[in-house]
Amino acid sequence: MVAHQPIDERQPGSEPTPRGDPPPAELHEAPLLNLDADAGGGEFLARMSLEAKAITDGFGGYPLAYGFSVDIWFLAFLRVMARFGVFSFGPITIYVPLIEPAVLASAVEEHETGELVRFTERVRAEQIRSGRKRIDELHALLAFMRTPEGVPARVFGELGVSPEQVEAFARNGGQAAADLERLYSPEEAADYLGIHVQTVRAWIRSGRLTASRLAGQRALRIRASDLQGVLEPVEPVEAVEAEGSTGPPLHA
Repeated sequence: MVAHQPIDERQPGSEPTPRGDPPPAELHEAPLLNLDADAGGGEFLARMSLEAKAITDGFGGYPLAYGFSVDIWFLAFLRVMARFGVFSFGPITIYVPLIEPAVLASAVEEHETGELVRFTERVRAEQIRSGRKRIDELHALLAFMRTPEGVPARVFGELGVSPEQVEAFARNGGQAAADLERLYSPEEAADYLGIHVQTVRAWIRSGRLTASRLAGQRALRIRASDLQGVLEPVEPVEAVEAEGSTGPPLHA
């Protein structure tokens, strides 16, 4: 676990809580998320709760002085849903260990007390909008994607994936939407277009081809729809001339 020192700068009149001091008792007793049993999703939410508690225990209890943040819940969600450290759903791929330092850094900062209330409202709104009786993993994912602050906003902002794309993927059973927005590496894009990979990189630098970075990495990914955007139709005669065809003429 990466060690982080608590941030010393606070608002005037407030003092940082020393790392060795236990957080106030009432925060240990407070519910993690304001989602009652009527909302359903008990097993899934229970797993997230246990993981969130494990994360804060790994921080030595220090972040509890400021309560559980949405960032901690986001990391708990990714850990619960990931396989071999990778969370993948349709157009989203996140290498979870790369997210942990950002959450560690934010954990020692004071968070607004209302952020979890707003997140809970977003989860409930997703459940109501879907018409399903139980809260599930998709509701939580979409709520995180619509969170306008913190680590979730940074991660999904860098990925360039919208909630609508994820919903389309889910509606189509993980097939049609995945094909529509498949992500290509520059090398795969070059193979797809039949050009040199350096040409692909040059197009990205010039802005001719749009690309995104994987969150926390330098690796580039290109959407299938953006690859289609660099193609343009040609007249049959132009196609023959471009390929240097020696076949029979198209007209007498």
